[in-house]
Amino acid sequence: MGNPPEDLIKHVPLIEIGKPEPADKNYILYIPGGKTIPVQLAVKGPLVVNPGEATTRIQLTQSLYLYKEWSSLDGRNWTHQAFQGRVSIGLAPQGGIVEVFVSRPD
Repeated sequence: MGNPPEDLIKHVPLIEIGKPEPADKNYILYIPGGKTIPVQLAVKGPLVVNPGEATTRIQLTQSLYLYKEWSSLDGRNWTHQAFQGRVSIGLAPQGGIVEVFVSRPD
């Protein structure tokens, strides 16, 4: 499957994060830069007696568009690699530490 066309936004609904999604689930998710958005974290698995969940809030430095497996920083040029990230998990005397780092590809 090739990249979505540059004018995809003219043909597919643009839904801002936090708004209801269309019934057919075919839409572009728009996350405006600077908008506070919730991020949910869950810790679970066979080593955890009582799974836990938390919600934090973040802001992106610039707008992000997501369409199926594609992402775009400008709503026209689509890629599978508009951003990258890593997760690190550790334990310290004060408790568990989870760090999520998100950046643009090099």
